[in-house]
Amino acid sequence: MKDYYKKIFDIKRQEKMRNFFLDIAKGGSKKSYKKGEIIKINANEAYIAIVTKGRIKQSVFGDNGREKILYFLQPGEIFGEFAYLGGGEDMIVGQAMECSEISVLFEKELERIFTSNPEAYKYIAHSMCRKFRILMMQLCDLLFKDSLGRLCDVLLRLCCQQEKVLEKGHIIDIPLTHENIAQLIGCDRVTVTKGLNRLKKEGIIEISQKKILIKKIEKLEEFVG
Repeated sequence: MKDYYKKIFDIKRQEKMRNFFLDIAKGGSKKSYKKGEIIKINANEAYIAIVTKGRIKQSVFGDNGREKILYFLQPGEIFGEFAYLGGGEDMIVGQAMECSEISVLFEKELERIFTSNPEAYKYIAHSMCRKFRILMMQLCDLLFKDSLGRLCDVLLRLCCQQEKVLEKGHIIDIPLTHENIAQLIGCDRVTVTKGLNRLKKEGIIEISQKKILIKKIEKLEEFVG
């Protein structure tokens, strides 16, 4: 499973995409958000927004207020591309996980970029395919895995999306609360806490300052199946 994730979240391809978007972000309208602030963009025209600083989570909410986190966006990653290319409005709600900044590119500027650099479409397609795959994996987890399998799979997936390796193991460089993880995998917080405690007890992970260090990635894969 790890090798599969490393292929679809190829680090070089991801960095190339992020660097491209950060480069064109220089021509956009800058907006800043405090930790916990909802991302609101008042616009009468289509746009694509680029995260330039911090981290943003994107979620959907049920009528009862229950949150399902879809994915996290870091600098160089975008949102708004589905509505820009497909029309209509997104049901997705963005929220700053820390002090964050974005650059908003509106339709006129985007058309200028696409005209001068048609390869830009390739990077937007990469972003959309990447998000589709993340959602597809989440759906498969919900349908086919138990709670521990879902927990281990999301840890493995987040690890491979970043590929940050320390001397003691692979680090997920995102501060995550137990509630965040529960909202990612569709479990309650108590179930997540029990699962994390089991993984810690077996020496598979360590947690420090809400960041998870995977010490035995092969053992984690065994729970994924």
